[in-house]
Amino acid sequence: MTSSSPVGADAPRTPDPGTPSTPDAGEALLRVAQRLEGLFTDLAGEHGLTAFQARTLRALHEISSQGALARRLGCTASRVSIVTRELEGRGLVSKVASVGDRRMRVARPTTEGTRIIDAIGAGLAARSPLVSGLTDDQVADLFRLLSLVETAP
Repeated sequence: MTSSSPVGADAPRTPDPGTPSTPDAGEALLRVAQRLEGLFTDLAGEHGLTAFQARTLRALHEISSQGALARRLGCTASRVSIVTRELEGRGLVSKVASVGDRRMRVARPTTEGTRIIDAIGAGLAARSPLVSGLTDDQVADLFRLLSLVETAP
């Protein structure tokens, strides 16, 4: 019997020293997130964008509602409106009539906006530790686990 095995049914278990604790996992996650955020910030900066502007531009490929966009980005709808106007002023976003309600105008990336997001994506693919350090199966496992953490109460 090893020292980490309980002697009786009610005996406390001693954690395996090789098993990371929840705080260890949290710290590792924060370090990786900080590294990825730094990389994303650098890549956005190469195109004259802040990381938030680049995230907004990328999200506009999928979301047209200001409210849904604000929820995705974790900010207020007014912040989304301000950033969208900034991107529009740079020619990276244009306002078009909504397919569902022609009276509404929604922001969509322009060809140049799409080119920049594609370039940032290519830079992430080339320099991300997720690509260089993990197999495709490991990335899928990581995504599944992060999704569980993200949706936990």
